[in-house]
Amino acid sequence: MIFFLYVSYLSLLFCVIICMIHFFRIIKLGTPKDLAEKSGSVFAGVIYSNTAAMLPFHKESAYKHLPTFTAGVVFHIGTFVALACFILLFFDAVCGFFFKYTFISLLVALGLWCSVCCGKGLFIKRLISKKLRPISNLDDYFSVSLVTLFQFVSALLFTIFAFHETYDQFFSSAFHEWIINAYFIIAAILFIYIPYSKMRHLVYYFAARYHLGFFYGRRGTWPPRNT
Repeated sequence: MIFFLYVSYLSLLFCVIICMIHFFRIIKLGTPKDLAEKSGSVFAGVIYSNTAAMLPFHKESAYKHLPTFTAGVVFHIGTFVALACFILLFFDAVCGFFFKYTFISLLVALGLWCSVCCGKGLFIKRLISKKLRPISNLDDYFSVSLVTLFQFVSALLFTIFAFHETYDQFFSSAFHEWIINAYFIIAAILFIYIPYSKMRHLVYYFAARYHLGFFYGRRGTWPPRNT
């Protein structure tokens, strides 16, 4: 287990380094150059871009697909929860915390199971939808599958945590050790793959929302005057 743990955290370090390189490349490009006369607030536009503009009724077509939009939100939240739990598990004191307050482990597990179901649903929709299938590629399917798998093993791990009182009791079973080995292996694969997949949008998201806010905020379009 220790070997796979170290591999997974080295993979996380690799992921962070590559993502930071992407981030600093964006920063190096500087602020967008706009020759149009300023008629609004860039700051207000950027704030709106990252808040109200993300609501489904302020998007072009998301309001027409509220179940899919909601599933996507749950899936993204589940991803961040699973990543946070992965980092927290590195600390033995936190592991003890999860075992001491088993209801927290159970709450995390229930949330992750919901996220896993959303991930499966999004994958199936992408696979069978006549509109999504032509614009999907192998990376789309693999990324969703890998993240869903990571959430699955995370949910399984925390479900088992909820029914054990100590860390030693958890490892009294060879099956449990197999699960945690699988957990760290899948995490390592995920972290290595992130910088080279569509998942690197976790870096470009911020630049994209800033540029949108800059463009529409400067022109006084965002936030809308009627809100």
